[in-house]
Amino acid sequence: MRIAITGAAGYFGRKIIERLHERDDVEYIFGISRREFKHSYEKLDYRRMDVRESELKKIFKEKEIDAVIHLAFVLNPIHNEREMHDININGARNVLEAAEHAGVEKIIMTSSTMVYGAWPDNPEYLTEDSPLRGHKTYYYNRDKIEIEKMCSAFIERNPDISMVILRPCLVLGPSVEHFYSKLLNLPFLPLVGGENPRMQFLHEDDVARAYEHFLFNGDGIYNIVGRGVMRWKEVIEMAGRRAISTPAWLLYSAAKLLWKLHLTFFPPEILDFVRWPWVASGERAKKAGFVAEYTTEETLKAFLQKAKR
Repeated sequence: MRIAITGAAGYFGRKIIERLHERDDVEYIFGISRREFKHSYEKLDYRRMDVRESELKKIFKEKEIDAVIHLAFVLNPIHNEREMHDININGARNVLEAAEHAGVEKIIMTSSTMVYGAWPDNPEYLTEDSPLRGHKTYYYNRDKIEIEKMCSAFIERNPDISMVILRPCLVLGPSVEHFYSKLLNLPFLPLVGGENPRMQFLHEDDVARAYEHFLFNGDGIYNIVGRGVMRWKEVIEMAGRRAISTPAWLLYSAAKLLWKLHLTFFPPEILDFVRWPWVASGERAKKAGFVAEYTTEETLKAFLQKAKR
């Protein structure tokens, strides 16, 4: 199999390449990212380029790509929302058009369990059939939901191309560095309005296992989650931080002001995700043959041990 991976230099991409490189049935990996990536993988043909470049169509066709894994998204918020939207939406559109032009056999698109949104009336476990209400709370979620709709239209046009949409929950691990993980470096963390929601984490190694599994098995939409849950206060205390119950109105007002002044690395909408529940079920993935090896607690411990070194 000849595989193309966008966002290849990110922590998702590196872990996935590491696994796929060891497979005898993977002949060639074409990887792209905007960052420099020094590696020693013989099967990896890496090119530093923007996922929105029109050249992608030509490359996928010339390289005879069989399958595409799309990972190139802006996760860490930037204050230029228009630029973030352009990279996420037009990047995904360009990848789908390039895949269609090349006549690939399979596409794996990356979404997130954040598309469900964090709400006080969410069920104990959100399933793949739960409504996607994240567009009302956070612009990253709006992009993901728009991309999923784009994928649905793509499937209608190309019924012979297998499509998998993976919705991972929050990913942590020894090599993960994103704005969520930076929250745990703060000296104290809020219980927003006194709320203490259930949370779940996915280990970076399980992310790679999931992409490998669904590259060779099935199609459809799957939540990819770690086993078990923890309460937000437990997370705070395990990180050695102090949990402080804080009025919601005060936190949201302060967060909005700090974000507007470019004095914080997370937008105010993120407070919803430590205030209300958004735990997803992994049953559909389990029936399809994938179960995470790490529990939520084990994942958090692995991340925190790395942070202490």
